[in-house]
Amino acid sequence: MHRTHALLARLIPAAVTTAGFAAIAHAALVAVAARSIGMELVYIAGLSFVVALVVALIGGAVLLAIVRVLRLGLISSLLLFLVAVQAVAIWLQFYFFEFQNGWADISWQYGLISVPASLVAWHRSVFYNHKRA
Repeated sequence: MHRTHALLARLIPAAVTTAGFAAIAHAALVAVAARSIGMELVYIAGLSFVVALVVALIGGAVLLAIVRVLRLGLISSLLLFLVAVQAVAIWLQFYFFEFQNGWADISWQYGLISVPASLVAWHRSVFYNHKRA
């Protein structure tokens, strides 16, 4: 029970850090694509933070529960985080934006956000806990 509590205690700090990273990265990608910096980036970053925080809290709780129940090691938990975050990023893209061509419309730029975000989430939760054990 102690290890489960220790993992879940890392949920909020990991979710906030991950959402902050995702928001800043998303705003930076939009700034590069639009070639401008303005108040819109603050709105984009704020909205991205809220969406990422909700997803990170819910998804993080599920991922940490899976890591604990299956007693996954560092490598297998890292792979779980990478695959799960990519799947959620693709699903969110399909949910928020209309796609006519299906898989061909998935933007590779979201990988620039979701891959490092999954590493941040894993590092701030599973790896942090492993390092302290």
